[in-house]
Amino acid sequence: MRFTATISTPLFVLLSLIGVSVGLVPRQGNGDNNTGDPQTSLTLDPKVIASAFANDGQDVPVAGQVASLTSTNNFINFCLTVPDLPITNGQQIQSGSCNPAPIGVIPSTEKMPSSKFTNPKNGDTIASSVDFTISMAISNLRTGNFVNAQKSYFAAPQQLDGGTILGHSHVVVEKLSSLDQTTPTNPKEFAFFKGLNAAAQGGVLTADVPGGLPAGTYRLCSINTSSNHQPVIVPVAQHGALDDCVYFTANAGGAPATNVPAPTNPTASSAAPTNSPTGGGGGRSGGGRGGGGRGRR
Repeated sequence: MRFTATISTPLFVLLSLIGVSVGLVPRQGNGDNNTGDPQTSLTLDPKVIASAFANDGQDVPVAGQVASLTSTNNFINFCLTVPDLPITNGQQIQSGSCNPAPIGVIPSTEKMPSSKFTNPKNGDTIASSVDFTISMAISNLRTGNFVNAQKSYFAAPQQLDGGTILGHSHVVVEKLSSLDQTTPTNPKEFAFFKGLNAAAQGGVLTADVPGGLPAGTYRLCSINTSSNHQPVIVPVAQHGALDDCVYFTANAGGAPATNVPAPTNPTASSAAPTNSPTGGGGGRSGGGRGGGGRGRR
């Protein structure tokens, strides 16, 4: 006797909707179905799921502590929660965006970056409207690594080389009303900005300031970043400053700033091997003229 199995039309439709007969359910853990490459697969591999992300951190509440967002899939679709914002997609979107790239690789506490300005130094007085060179000693940053800021901004995770963050730095000068100014500055306004795209020499990065600065009081700060321009990420919350800031004055009677020799201690630098990185000191990209400042990225 021969039996024939039949499936009613409504049941077939139901099974199709849940992916039983048409293969809609992704096969986790197998990577890409065609190449087996997890870096091209659109499926989240269970081996990289951070189980602690499902905990809001309130197991032991602390006064003032807020609950964390939680996720069981590494927040892979987080940007869907802000549908009014565009995906960052490698662009510098001034109106705001949502970036889906993960933070990436984090160094050990022994490899946290640090920088210190050697010229001008804190409290210096320099000659106004005279060329000078900013110099900054830096450690634990593999400098000379930068990507296209117009196409790949925040577009990849932080990476390490030999345990050291791959990246570069920037310097920004903001004009102040006085050295004892206590009101916050406007980040959209600055007197000078430059991306330091070249590798450090002897553990020191430099930036020429053609024409100098008008008379006034200023704050000079570093912005140390990974290759894709995101601020460097380190493994612990409690740490010293990863950047430096100094305050100085420019006036007609000030002595011209002088360059400080590079440190002689070879362990002070984690610079990349000397080469000629594409873009040199960074070209103008329209960033930062908001306050009449000179911007180079």
